[in-house]
Amino acid sequence: LNKYGIDWDILIPRKNRANLLARLKGSDPELEPLLLISHLDTASAAANWTYPPYKATVEDGKIYGLGATDAKNYTAVYLALFTWLKEQQVPLKRDVIFLATSGEEVGSDTGLKWLASNHWDKIKPGFALNEGGGIIVDKDGVSIVFAEASTKMYMDIKVTAYGVATHAAMPTENNAVYRLSQALSKIAAYNPPARMTPTALKFFKTIAPLQDEDGRTTMHFLLSGNEKNSQMAAEIIAIDPFFRSQLKDTVNPTVISSGNDAGTSGGEAIAVLNARLLPGTDPDAFFDDLKSLFEGDESISLEIIEKPQMPFPEPMDGSDELFVSIEKAGNRLVPHSITVPGMSPASGDSEFLRRLGVITYGLGPNMDPTGENRTHAADEFISLQDLSDQLKFVGSVVYDFAAGQEFPINDAAPAAKK
Repeated sequence: LNKYGIDWDILIPRKNRANLLARLKGSDPELEPLLLISHLDTASAAANWTYPPYKATVEDGKIYGLGATDAKNYTAVYLALFTWLKEQQVPLKRDVIFLATSGEEVGSDTGLKWLASNHWDKIKPGFALNEGGGIIVDKDGVSIVFAEASTKMYMDIKVTAYGVATHAAMPTENNAVYRLSQALSKIAAYNPPARMTPTALKFFKTIAPLQDEDGRTTMHFLLSGNEKNSQMAAEIIAIDPFFRSQLKDTVNPTVISSGNDAGTSGGEAIAVLNARLLPGTDPDAFFDDLKSLFEGDESISLEIIEKPQMPFPEPMDGSDELFVSIEKAGNRLVPHSITVPGMSPASGDSEFLRRLGVITYGLGPNMDPTGENRTHAADEFISLQDLSDQLKFVGSVVYDFAAGQEFPINDAAPAAKK
C-alpha cells in the first residue's frame, strides 16, 4: 500500500490481533462504498501436512498452504486488484474499501464484530464482496455462477455421557465412552425433514433445467408443492452432501474427549456437535428434538454451547445493483453460464455485514460441490489457474460496479505483477 501511495489504518483490538483498512475514493459521494473484505486468520493446521502449512509452496500448478482457499486467496486477489486500481488511476465513481480482518475463524470478536462496535464510522459500506460462493464449471453444458447470498446458522452443542470411573483392567458395562458412541449413533440416524427456504427454492428452480432426465424429474417433484412428493424427492437429492446442506439442518460431531490416562476409564465422555441450521429454523426447537432422542436416559445430557443470534438476517435476493454486476461478469467470463444467489453451508462475516444492512455477496474461485474439499484440511491448495480466474471475475465485478468499466482481462498485468 505504501508503494502505491495508498493511505491505510491498522486497527488493533488487543495485542497480537489487528485489522488493516484502506480506501480509494470515488467521485460521487452519493454512491455507497463497496467493501472488499477477507480475513487473515486461519483454522488450526490439521495433522499430516505434506507441505509446510504456514508458508506458500508452489508445485505442479498449485499453491499449497494453510488458508489457500480460506481466505488468503481473497486477500491476495483484493490487494492485487486494489493496488491495480490505484496504479492505473481508474476513475472510480464510488469508494472501494480494502479490509483484512482478524479472528473470523473464532467468532470475529477481534475482527468485524469489534470493528462494527468501535470503528464502523471509518468503514460504513453499502455493499460488500466476501468469501463464499464460486463458479461451478460444466465443460460440456451450462456452468453456474454461485453468488453466496445467505448462510446457514451456526450452533454448537455438547453431549456428555456419564459412566463409572474405574481401572482400565476392570471394565464395566457402564463405560462412558461406549455410552457416548451409542448416543452418537442415534444422532447419526437423526434425519430432520427437508425445508425449502426462499434462497433454496430459487436455486433449485434455476438449476433444474440443467439436470439430466432423472435429475429433472426428481427436482420436478421437489418443486411440485406436494409435501409428500417434495419430501420423497428431497431424500433422494440429499444423498449429495451439498444439496443436503441446502435442504436440511445438519449436525456433525467435531470434538471427542474422555480422560487423559490410558490406564483409567473416566466417568465422563464428551462430544461437541456442530449444527448448521437453515434460516428460519428455531434453534431451541432443534435442540429439543435432539434431546428427545434421549428422553428418560439419565446417562446422557445435552447442553447448548453456542446458539445463533436471532433474528437471523434476511438473504440477498438478487434484485440489487451489485448482483447485476455479478451477472454481467458471469456472462462475460464464464461461457454458457447462469448466475444464481445461493446459500453457503458455512458461516462467516457475511452474516454480520447483513445484520448491519450491507448488501453482501460471496464470490469464490471455481468449485466442485461433489469433489474433495481441502479447506481447513491438510495440504489445502488453490490452483494458479483458479486464483487467476478468481482475480478476473472479482475484477470484472468491481470495475463494472465501482467504475462503470470493463475489466481489462486481456491485460495480464494485475496477475503477473502480483
